[in-house]
Amino acid sequence: MRDALPLSTDPGHDPSAEAITEVDVTGDRAWVRSVSQEHRRSTKFYEYRLTRTDGEWRISRILKSSVPPGTPLIDRAKADRLLGATRVDALLSPSESNLRIVNLFTEGQQVMVIDEPAPLKVTWLGEITCASGVLAVADLGWVEFEHAPLIRRIPAGTYPVDVAAAGDTNVALRLRLSDAPTVSWHPADNTDGTHMVEVEAGNVAIVDFGSISTCEVQHVEELYEQVVVDRQDTPGTVFSLTDASPDAVVVTSGYGDGSYPCYWGVAVDGSLTELVVDFLVLADERERTVSLGR
Repeated sequence: MRDALPLSTDPGHDPSAEAITEVDVTGDRAWVRSVSQEHRRSTKFYEYRLTRTDGEWRISRILKSSVPPGTPLIDRAKADRLLGATRVDALLSPSESNLRIVNLFTEGQQVMVIDEPAPLKVTWLGEITCASGVLAVADLGWVEFEHAPLIRRIPAGTYPVDVAAAGDTNVALRLRLSDAPTVSWHPADNTDGTHMVEVEAGNVAIVDFGSISTCEVQHVEELYEQVVVDRQDTPGTVFSLTDASPDAVVVTSGYGDGSYPCYWGVAVDGSLTELVVDFLVLADERERTVSLGR
């Protein structure tokens, strides 16, 4: 009979493979940076956040990255090219007349979610400022790899955002550009030629592309920990990418990972009224909506 193999993995931290590269202490707070050759193969970069309590240092957070500190999220030349590909007069893709996006934000409407009836609840999350006039829709935990902005620019300004949910499941995310009635829906194409946002970490963010294009990778990774991982019990969070006015919003994405469509709402005069990300929870809404009180 063969001996049973131990159920174990290599430790996450090995003093013989991890070297401290930088230390900063300010009062009762400190951070320590290190580089580790994990499992003799990949290189990882760590930042340990510490606080001093009752004379003893305690680790409050550990940040892990695959790139060195100071690495930009998007190369400046690439960011400039992407910004240059957006236009305020960019043509919209043809209207999808069979959409009923407005029904995703009908407060109190009874819908079916995983064969259970639940009322729609619309929660106002706050306001975000888009100073650049260029929006991006992305998975905040995957934005290092997928960050194409929307081709159509919006007027620079501050806009309200809300999320519709049925029970604990988010149905759709919306940024409202005006109070004008929406008369048609058009795919919100990005510079990659698609109106779908790819989700790998269970969240979707609408961000000011001008802001996120100036961020470093580790800064965005830390924001992801703060506004997604640490706040999973909230319907969504408005936050700042640059420590200034809030310029981004993030919510959990419906049932989780997948590809979700983004749409522009358009008024009768052709102006944009709203941006909606549909998490396809109510993809068969017309068949699955139930009457109030049934």
